Amino acid sequence: MILDMAAVLGIVIGLVAVAAALWLAYTALSQIRQLRRELDQTQGLLNDTRQELASTRQEVSHIGQDLVQTQQELSELKAAAEVIPPPPPPLPRARSSGLEDLREQLRAAHREDDTPSEE
Repeated sequence: MILDMAAVLGIVIGLVAVAAALWLAYTALSQIRQLRRELDQTQGLLNDTRQELASTRQEVSHIGQDLVQTQQELSELKAAAEVIPPPPPPLPRARSSGLEDLREQLRAAHREDDTPSEE
């Protein structure tokens, strides 16, 4: 009977060990599945980031080309500005006298022409 108790105790301990091993295996498998999902998500984010990086590089390339073109246009404008003569001097200032003063001067000039000369 003592042997039977030892055998029963061994079987119980064996079953507990098997149950613990199964539980650890299930837990490990669950963690592996979770890690796999996270890895898939991370790889998706990495692919998205790579696409954004490629798009950004393409935009930078276009901006660089635009910059080169703008610099060429600026150089052409600077060269053209050196060839253009300076603007003409400003027009003389307007007289301060009014239109009536000019009419009076014209009338006076006509009156002088109308007077007979003393010859």
